[in-house]
Amino acid sequence: MKTHPHLLVRDVLAELFVRAAAGAAEALQTADELAAWASGDRLAATERLCELKVEDGGALFEPGGGVAERFAGLDAYVRDRAKRYAEALRWIAADAASASVIDRARAAWDAGLFFEVHEVVEPAWLEASGDQRTLLQGIIMAGAALHHLVGGNTAGARGLLRDAARRLSAVPEPADLAVGAFASALDALAERVDAGSIPLDEVLESLPRLERRSGTTAAEN
Repeated sequence: MKTHPHLLVRDVLAELFVRAAAGAAEALQTADELAAWASGDRLAATERLCELKVEDGGALFEPGGGVAERFAGLDAYVRDRAKRYAEALRWIAADAASASVIDRARAAWDAGLFFEVHEVVEPAWLEASGDQRTLLQGIIMAGAALHHLVGGNTAGARGLLRDAARRLSAVPEPADLAVGAFASALDALAERVDAGSIPLDEVLESLPRLERRSGTTAAEN
């Protein structure tokens, strides 16, 4: 069982996002209330937010208040995640993409939710086979690489970027996704990491993206 406060908070929030992104009504409502609290529309956590429990059974929020005292140092992290979740969930809803694990992962990626990319894709990867399994593993590795890079672990990011690019390059190009271009961009990012430190804002401004091919929609995936 995890004990570090950051890991406990990260995991309970990521689980909420995964369920909301898949279209679970209760999770979507909780994510909406989380976003409202984070934006200042609500000064105190709702009853629904107070039901969020971390792995050891403790509550993330205090009734009638905000983040529980034991997690007070993570208030800014919770608010940041809430806003990014709201952004990604808006994109998913706009694209009617909740049935597609890849589109949910794309929305998380574009919102800077790199740990959540792994959490969204892993269940589908465990059940997949052949080229689809390789494709999903490449996306998972790309998310893990950016998670490390944003966290300052360039050594961990470098190898994962190259592994992700290698796996994505090994699968036949899907009709609706520009996987080859994404793999090349990940490989190029690994080269930049090799060349020296990259400012975080520069990484996020020029983030490699798994784009849809022109003329395709989420419903076609």
